[in-house]
Amino acid sequence: MQSFSADRVSTRPLHLPPVARGDAGQGEAEAGRVTGIDHQAVSRTCWLAREIAGAFFAIPVREIERPGRAIASVCEARHVAMYLAHVAFQIPLSAIAEGFGRDRTTIAYAIRRIEDRRDDQAFDSAVERLEGLAHAVRAALETCDQRCVRGDA
Repeated sequence: MQSFSADRVSTRPLHLPPVARGDAGQGEAEAGRVTGIDHQAVSRTCWLAREIAGAFFAIPVREIERPGRAIASVCEARHVAMYLAHVAFQIPLSAIAEGFGRDRTTIAYAIRRIEDRRDDQAFDSAVERLEGLAHAVRAALETCDQRCVRGDA
């Protein structure tokens, strides 16, 4: 894992509305799909979280996407991507499970593991930077989407 200086880390909280929640958590349709969710947006957001984690950990995204177990470094990158999808992009666990091709409980486990590791100052600093990047990307995409709707683009 790379190290970053703490003075370059932004601690300013970003309060952005959820990206793709809709009526998330209100029930599941047949075939296990979550209702009230823009599945295309969730898929795109999970892909983006995998790309961010893959670039940071120097792990190919195809390895992060691979079904089944993997070596520790790939699992760590996958867990961070799941964490970013939930915390930074505000995607509910059930939708992340669909986006990553995993079970909801697997997503919850991954997020707990990342939260537990944040006691380590170096790891916390790295995750905080990744969250900042994810928030910035999310804000840029929302701005772009709003401009496209208004016709400013």
